[in-house]
Amino acid sequence: MSQGDTTTAGARAPGAHDAAVGRPRDPLVEPRALSAALDVYGRHGWSGFTMGRVTALSRVGKSSIYRRWPGREELLAAAFDRVAVLFELDDRQLRRLPFVERLLTMTQHRLYTYSTPTGPAIIRLQVEHHAEPDTVGKIWNRTIPQSLVGLQRLLAEGRERQLLRPEASPKYLADALEGSMVMHALGVHSPTDASGSNLEAQAYAIVSQVLGLWLTQDGSQLRPEMVPIAPLIDTRRAPLPEE
Repeated sequence: MSQGDTTTAGARAPGAHDAAVGRPRDPLVEPRALSAALDVYGRHGWSGFTMGRVTALSRVGKSSIYRRWPGREELLAAAFDRVAVLFELDDRQLRRLPFVERLLTMTQHRLYTYSTPTGPAIIRLQVEHHAEPDTVGKIWNRTIPQSLVGLQRLLAEGRERQLLRPEASPKYLADALEGSMVMHALGVHSPTDASGSNLEAQAYAIVSQVLGLWLTQDGSQLRPEMVPIAPLIDTRRAPLPEE
């Protein structure tokens, strides 16, 4: 070794990459933290939503969480941003379906979301956003109304295409559908209630009961292999028998 060469055998040359230095970034840290954030918020609400509870449930270190989200408001907002993506279906896929089947698919998808640990968090957010307008209210404004607007838009389109009766209110029908789904989710006690076949039956019952009287004959059409809603509509509209 020459006198001017200061690099020792065990030293790393400047700029050389050492894959062993530092721990590789775990791609599951963020999903685990965000899922845990929703679970904690759904169980404890805003007053009980702490970074400590999230780290304990997610098994993600506090330093990893604080590197990504400086406070609990940012963490919960990020978690609900993820919910907004999961809550909606791809409209391009829905548009291929008949009107009432689009409603059934959307309802079934939301019933499933409500049956997961995300469900109580969504419901709690809808309850608490009035009480905490500067924190929870801001999170609500950027997530939940979009899902309601999407449902209202679908119903308004149905009325314009004469698939709903002209006096039908897209806003109030959307509120009634969403409210029915929330109340149903609050009453589910068994995991089997959220199975695929049960969700399909539950979605059918909710759509037929809430919208049955407002669907026109054209609006009630389904694919041939599906149980039609039209007979139920005809039965409910039939005049009462004379005594």
